[in-house]
Amino acid sequence: MLTRPKWTVLVGAALAIFFVPSHLARAVELYEAVAESAFAPPDPNCDAPVSCDAPISECNACNGCYSERCTGCDNCCGGLAQPPHPCAKSHKGLFYDNDFSYLCDPDYSGCCIGDSLKSRCFGCGTLDIGGQWRLRYHHEQGMKGTRFTNTTDDFLLNRLRLYADWQISERLRVYVEGIYADSYAERLGTRPIDVNNGDLLNAFIDVRLTDCLTGRFGRQELLYGAQRTISPLDWANTRRTFEGVKLMYHNCDWSLDGFYSNLVAVDPNRFDRANYNTKFYGLYSVYKGLPTNTLDTYILGLENPAGDSLWTLGARVTGGRDAWLWEFEGAYQGGRNSARGGVVHDAGFATVGLGRKFPCLAWKPTLWAYFDYASGDNGAGNFNGYNQLFPLAHKYLGFIDAVQRSNIEAPNVLLTMKPHKKVKLLFWYYYFQSNTAAPVPSIGGPHPQNASKDLGQELDMVLTYTITPRSSILFGYSHFWRGAKIDGPTDADFIYSQWHVNF
Repeated sequence: MLTRPKWTVLVGAALAIFFVPSHLARAVELYEAVAESAFAPPDPNCDAPVSCDAPISECNACNGCYSERCTGCDNCCGGLAQPPHPCAKSHKGLFYDNDFSYLCDPDYSGCCIGDSLKSRCFGCGTLDIGGQWRLRYHHEQGMKGTRFTNTTDDFLLNRLRLYADWQISERLRVYVEGIYADSYAERLGTRPIDVNNGDLLNAFIDVRLTDCLTGRFGRQELLYGAQRTISPLDWANTRRTFEGVKLMYHNCDWSLDGFYSNLVAVDPNRFDRANYNTKFYGLYSVYKGLPTNTLDTYILGLENPAGDSLWTLGARVTGGRDAWLWEFEGAYQGGRNSARGGVVHDAGFATVGLGRKFPCLAWKPTLWAYFDYASGDNGAGNFNGYNQLFPLAHKYLGFIDAVQRSNIEAPNVLLTMKPHKKVKLLFWYYYFQSNTAAPVPSIGGPHPQNASKDLGQELDMVLTYTITPRSSILFGYSHFWRGAKIDGPTDADFIYSQWHVNF
């Protein structure tokens, strides 16, 4: 007897794409209307439209009006941009870093969804309660099982996160966050990252040891830099977390974190436990005192059940001047690979990017040109395939997830645009080649490869619509044109939509 028949996917997809954004999110929008009007009340001086030919002083006078009439002055070259709604910036990549300080601003009188559960008196301190609900529909061709074969799967992913953040005193804090993640009608099997029937993402205690030093003890998600090496992997329905201890030093423009942890393995039907055979530790430093740059440096260690004992020494520089943007990140990786007889590990990766904003053009495009490199196994004795550690791999090297950051060379171009203040477009094109004749590892499943270096090309397209400051819906399409290196019979296609609300 079949369970969760295919029609449930179509019903779920309709809910995810149409009903939830247009009805439930409409209720959220009405709830937050009070906040929007309170944050930016109408200005009687802005009754008439202001064109971009007007003096900058007139544009600035109109700046901040929450009205379509002021779109022109907000777009003026050299004019001031409308400040973001505080609710839109409150939720961070790690919910334990959420910032609701705007609620203490005497000039703020709005009420976004979830605000009534923040900064509540509890015991001797304050308590924040909140979370996120997310729905995502997938249509995948050539992506399940052995990649680039004639497979098709349609399914729906559901995820709920809830947290409680209790600031007991200036020196003591308790944070707990749970997750429920489920998958509906995956005909070709459920991925390990899709299902977790109730568990803890975070459960830790923060102890402020000095004015600049804090200790964190317990289960905790990790996120650093651009997430090329350390990430909670938000794209996954289950997210990634660790158990361990972390010391955090922050002083003005400089911060340094040191941590020792064990990876927590996801078990869909039982309480997740740390895998004490996977040890991950390191130091991560960020310096923001440079005039136009931010400098990240890190050294990371990994020991895993495969017998690897690796260390990674890396740095990242990101910054900009005028309309120009740049980013560089690279790392050298050494150690030993015990699974291959204790051979010396000798590997590395590098990413170089140069970007340019065009604020005076329609839709305000930003264009980036990147080159990504990660070493591969040369077969000459040393194990040279770079180990990508624990990244947000989905964000980089193609949304179809056919490529890990290992044995790869990839020039790529990223274009983002904003046709409307609520709409964002993204186009990302990659040309993939392997660094050596060895196979290029993928993320979601294997694909047969030969000695050619021409892996293929990918185009990713995403449209994101902001419904309210805390809710959005996106639609995405990706296509991978397989190259001569891939022996599979078909290309790969990925169509998806996602809705979420933070509260």
